[in-house]
Amino acid sequence: MTQGPPLLAAEAYLSAMTENGVEALYAVSGTDFPSIAEAYARAPARGWRLPDPIVCPHENLAVSMAHGHSLISGRAQAAMVHVSVGTSNMVCGAMNALRDQVPVLLTAGRTPVSEDPAPQGSRSRFIHWAQEMFDQAGQLREAVKWDYELRRGDQAEAALVRALEVAHAPPPGPVYLSLPREVLAEEISPDRPRRAPTRVAPAAPDADAVDRLAGALRSAALPLVITSNVGRDPAAVAALADLAERWAIPVVVFNPRSMCLPADHAMHLGAEPGELLRAADLIVSIACDVPWVPKVDAPAPGTPHWQIGLDPIHAAYPMRSFEAEGAIDAAPGAVLSALAAAMGAPRDGQVGGRRARLAELRTARRAALDAAGAGPDMTAASASRALAEALPADAVVVNEYSFQVPQGRFTRPGSFHGLSPAGGLGWGFGAALGMKKAGIAGPVVAMLGDGAYLFNNPSACHWASAAHGLPILTVVFNNRRWGAVRNSTLAMYPQGAAAQDDGMFLADLSPSVDHAALARAHGAAAWDVRALDEIPATVDAALSEVAGGRQALIALHLPA
Repeated sequence: MTQGPPLLAAEAYLSAMTENGVEALYAVSGTDFPSIAEAYARAPARGWRLPDPIVCPHENLAVSMAHGHSLISGRAQAAMVHVSVGTSNMVCGAMNALRDQVPVLLTAGRTPVSEDPAPQGSRSRFIHWAQEMFDQAGQLREAVKWDYELRRGDQAEAALVRALEVAHAPPPGPVYLSLPREVLAEEISPDRPRRAPTRVAPAAPDADAVDRLAGALRSAALPLVITSNVGRDPAAVAALADLAERWAIPVVVFNPRSMCLPADHAMHLGAEPGELLRAADLIVSIACDVPWVPKVDAPAPGTPHWQIGLDPIHAAYPMRSFEAEGAIDAAPGAVLSALAAAMGAPRDGQVGGRRARLAELRTARRAALDAAGAGPDMTAASASRALAEALPADAVVVNEYSFQVPQGRFTRPGSFHGLSPAGGLGWGFGAALGMKKAGIAGPVVAMLGDGAYLFNNPSACHWASAAHGLPILTVVFNNRRWGAVRNSTLAMYPQGAAAQDDGMFLADLSPSVDHAALARAHGAAAWDVRALDEIPATVDAALSEVAGGRQALIALHLPA
């Protein structure tokens, strides 16, 4: 029996979070939060442990931190924001989580509906009229798997459990729950019925499809695997490494979002399909929403293509036309293990010639990569190489575009995480903080372009790092432009009028922010780096500060 004051729905809701694996509540609080605050204040007397409350001064930060934490823990973490206006700032983060297939519990208060002063939580401020919407969840319904509005206090735990089971069901993703202020304030019975979420196991690989694909792989002259995110599961990385080595199957990690295959693996052929895509007589894309860009390059007409992953056809994408002979809807690790068993070992001499040809191609591709990453000038490629070489083996890199992943030569599963294919800027800094909160022991390094840094609401992020004891290293690649905008303009109109201005219209970020000064304003150690040979010592100094509990920032001044 609960002791003390009557049980609030908010208390039951928060305690159910803890019971179901939610470790942190990333909160952007507002006038809808009084019962949440009261629940936390009552918890010590009740002997309850509620999710760690993490105050976030912007919604984008809260959602990105929850995303990063969820990605590392494997369990949905919660972000809670202020009613309709806070929900509007969650949409970009929700889209990132949806396309990244990461379970996140997105919640928001809901403006009180009662104008009668009697109910606890009824309208008490002028904003409670203007902030009400006909359909608050409609703002982000297309960016979540499920949404619901809590209607009764005694339903709080059941709604929370339902949200979590949907979030974790394959393919995982974000869900949204709105919480009316009056409902959170309702008093409920301590003897209410309880239940745990139903855990949905991923489907087993279809045996017939596995046998068909295994036969095609055995007989192919040049099969090709393309992936971007198989590294989300370390067991899948090991299975892919074994299959690729045994059968001499080249692997291209296109637009990587995780460490999918160790960079020193003999079958790692880089990040661009290129001539392999055109020469392959069988393509297998694994955990990869866009295996190639048809406008840029494409396989030979009629080349068989198989897709593997949870939701391998990416059914939530309105238009996606990568024709495939077959798709296997199952976790990549399970499919790769089944393929390995079905294929067995190659016959003597069956793949030796292919292995030798691929070794030559790998050598040529690595030489080109080395040349791009060589100094002495500081470029994005050479800076990426120098940063990677200066980081310790246990570092985790969180990249929002500018760090050139192939120069990182990553070999450890979990050592690298990239932006969602949705491409919603403003993710990397907050995600890195959330990963640190999730318990990563080694240094966490957020690599951001100067445009991405601005989108991350840097003052909010630096404040959260200091306030919550989450020291990370942030590296800003400052070229004073939005490179993607400029490059797209020049690609479409290389001889056009916009090219006369080097494609800088609407891409120019001059004058540059003093990134180091902004970081120092929040207590960070910060450096400006203008030469390549300054990077190793600066990284060492920055990591020493981080190890001592202080956040750090390195601003790289790259040529425009």
